[in-house]
Amino acid sequence: MSPDFDDLVGTDVDPDERDRLRYAHDLLVAAGPLPELSPALDRTPGIEEEAEVVPFFNRRRHAAIAVLAAAVALAVFGGGYLTGHERNSSGFAAEQVIPMEATSAAPPGASASLTLGAKDDAGNWPMLVRVANLEKLPPRGYYALWLTKDGRPVAPCGNFVVAGRTTEIRLNAPYPLGRFDGWVLTLQKPRQHTPGRVLLTTV
Repeated sequence: MSPDFDDLVGTDVDPDERDRLRYAHDLLVAAGPLPELSPALDRTPGIEEEAEVVPFFNRRRHAAIAVLAAAVALAVFGGGYLTGHERNSSGFAAEQVIPMEATSAAPPGASASLTLGAKDDAGNWPMLVRVANLEKLPPRGYYALWLTKDGRPVAPCGNFVVAGRTTEIRLNAPYPLGRFDGWVLTLQKPRQHTPGRVLLTTV
């Protein structure tokens, strides 16, 4: 039974407002009651039902399946890793890792390695250079990586500075590497544009 309109609104309402409310009331009465919710919707969102308890099956069978699953996972992920290029934590695909040796001019404990990536379509060789225990330089001083010919630095591959004990830098060699015989890392003083003192070398 629908409630009486006068009981809901009263008689002391403005006539225009009363007419508007009457129209809305008549529409609601004509529409009838709302349909009941389906069982799927008659739950509070975000509250999961209690999970079904499934009894454990034979322990030996369970262990055998677990070992088999682990073996399959190892074959899939391990095989994919071994057949592809080595990929380090920085996401850099390594073709070759080249260690660099410190010279007598390097600070104590200085070390570096050069990870060479695959040559791109334009002929550039991406490189990931890791250095350790190099000194923080004064303003406008920097370190530089060079390709060498006959042991002498002749082709620059990029500059960088360091701020901590270890630094990782992405550089690029836009040259045919077959024309060169190695790399060196030099210390460049402010306004020094020729190769500076060699600190680390692969030759």
